[in-house]
Amino acid sequence: MQQNSNPGLKWGIIVGLAMILWNVLIWVAGPDYLFSLKLKFLQFVVWAALGILAGLEKKKQLGGYIGFKDAIKPIFTTFVISSLMMAVYNYVAFSYVADNHLLELSKQHLMEDTAWLLQKMKAPQYEIDKQLKDLKEADYRVTISSAFIDYLRNLIKFFMVSAVLAVIVRKKAPVRAQ
Repeated sequence: MQQNSNPGLKWGIIVGLAMILWNVLIWVAGPDYLFSLKLKFLQFVVWAALGILAGLEKKKQLGGYIGFKDAIKPIFTTFVISSLMMAVYNYVAFSYVADNHLLELSKQHLMEDTAWLLQKMKAPQYEIDKQLKDLKEADYRVTISSAFIDYLRNLIKFFMVSAVLAVIVRKKAPVRAQ
């Protein structure tokens, strides 16, 4: 493989397919799994672990040494591609496959998880009530525009994750004394 190639392209497709498969399996398992915060967190950890493989591959291409800038490119590319694949998957799944009952279950789980999280954070009851009211009134339909906005939000989140992973992957070449 060329030294200037970006393994993020390959890993983005692999990770995107893996995340789609993950979501299909969880969908089949049922709504309690589909909307589980623990499984969403686990999915995020797996996504990051797979994303780091692009940085490690680039590091190998460069002879075992890589700077931050060279490490972040393939890692973030992996997330850009896989997130786009997931955005398309979510749009199709929730617009054409899922019924309205599933959207209502999504809202219900989100409200329960939000209440639980805010209570754990010891938020005042008026704040919990306000957040739950906002969630109850929100539109949960997945449109092209909402899928695109979610994609952009994920890119911001994944850029921060990419930066952390690039710090982990980087390894400076030893400086030779002259």
